[in-house]
Amino acid sequence: MANNSVLQGLAANCRLQYVKEPEPAVFGVFDNFGVVVKYLVSERQYIILVSAGATSNEAVNGMVSSLNQFAAERKRTINYTSYLDKVVTISVRDMGKNTIPALQEAVGAATYFCNQFGFIPVCKYCGNQMDLGFFAIGGTVDTMCTQCFNRRQAETSNMAMAEANKQFNLPMGILGAVLGAFIGGLIWVVTYQLGFLLFITGAVIVFLSCMLLKKMGGKFTVGGLITALVVSLAMVFVSEYLAVGINIFTQGGAELGLSFGDSFKFLNRILFDSSLSDVGYGMSSAIKEFKTGMTSDMIYGLMSYIVAAVLFIINYIKEKKVKYQAVRIG
Repeated sequence: MANNSVLQGLAANCRLQYVKEPEPAVFGVFDNFGVVVKYLVSERQYIILVSAGATSNEAVNGMVSSLNQFAAERKRTINYTSYLDKVVTISVRDMGKNTIPALQEAVGAATYFCNQFGFIPVCKYCGNQMDLGFFAIGGTVDTMCTQCFNRRQAETSNMAMAEANKQFNLPMGILGAVLGAFIGGLIWVVTYQLGFLLFITGAVIVFLSCMLLKKMGGKFTVGGLITALVVSLAMVFVSEYLAVGINIFTQGGAELGLSFGDSFKFLNRILFDSSLSDVGYGMSSAIKEFKTGMTSDMIYGLMSYIVAAVLFIINYIKEKKVKYQAVRIG
């Protein structure tokens, strides 16, 4: 990914360290201060975090004023700046590989202002000036003192133990998976009746099924995830079948003299009765076009289903690996 190469370039130019796991980030000591740089995908921006404690209110005022001026003079590259809770923050816009010089300048400015106004390297959580380091906790790269890390590590260990001891409520989990898939299927059917089919509807079914399984089952497990994905896959086919059957009833049922149940019998004949292939050319062509339309709907639905399923599987594996991780990385 482009943002990874940007972070790697920044690390090389500033003699900092780059890590890809548990999240892509750059960290290290620059000009005497601990620096962490991350990329926020959803906001398409890089965040520079420098832990520094002020020695006076005048120092804080000087820092804030300088940061504001720095941002005002670089509106094309800087989103915002701040100093809050012992952290200097500078947000840099994502401009591809051209972002590296802007990041270098912002890192240099942040630490320069810290030195200029007499700030000191501190732990942002407790203000301790001793034994500062860099850590990966719960999938996040952070800087703090060893004392705070030990406390966070113990908390993470307790949470991991509590999660392991939590029982998965299988009946409620299955109910949640079915209910979520049903709601997603209902969205599929409704949008179809409105004359269009959302490409992401298959993904919506997966999302709702997985989320309600976790909510009602109490936790996410491998078995639970498989259950939600199987139920979602079945619902993709059921939703298209119901949507088309209802559409036949609402659009042409009265003209053909079909009741609601007869509409689905008619649909079954179109889909499964091979003898209809022997009728006149016009009817045969219409049936072929009808089936092609349903196939197209299913392809789009299954494509979005696959994308969502893969993302959930990857996220589950990653979360399982790093959610309760607490290690020193620098």
